[in-house]
Amino acid sequence: MTSNAFYSAWLRHFANGIPRENIEKYVVSTGNYLWHVFSWELLDPKLFLTGNCAREAYDQVDKHNALYIDWFDDDETKHLTAKLSTANALEKKTEIYVIASDFSWTYIKTHESMCGPYFMKL
Repeated sequence: MTSNAFYSAWLRHFANGIPRENIEKYVVSTGNYLWHVFSWELLDPKLFLTGNCAREAYDQVDKHNALYIDWFDDDETKHLTAKLSTANALEKKTEIYVIASDFSWTYIKTHESMCGPYFMKL
C-alpha cells in the first residue's frame, strides 16, 4: 500500500466521525500528522491509550500480518518483522505507524518525545 493509500485508509478507520474541518485543520494540513487526532484530542481520550499504557497494549496485541510505514523513510507499507514487534524496538524509530492488516488497531511512535506513543483498538 502506498503512503497516500495508507494515510487515507488510516483516516477512514481511526478518525471516522471527526468533523472534516477538524481533520483538515489539525491533521492533513501542512506540518501536521495522523497522530494529531490523538494529541489534539479530536477523539475522546477514552478511545485510545498513550505513553506506557500504549506501549503495553502494543506489546500484547496480535501482530500477525501487521503492517508498518516509517513515515519519513518509506513510500509504501511493509510487513512488520519480529525485530519491530515490541514497543521498545520501535523507540529507535523516528516516526512509525503500525496497523493490523484489517485496521483493527494502530500503534504510532511519534518523532515528538512528549507526544505518544499512541495505541487505539477498534
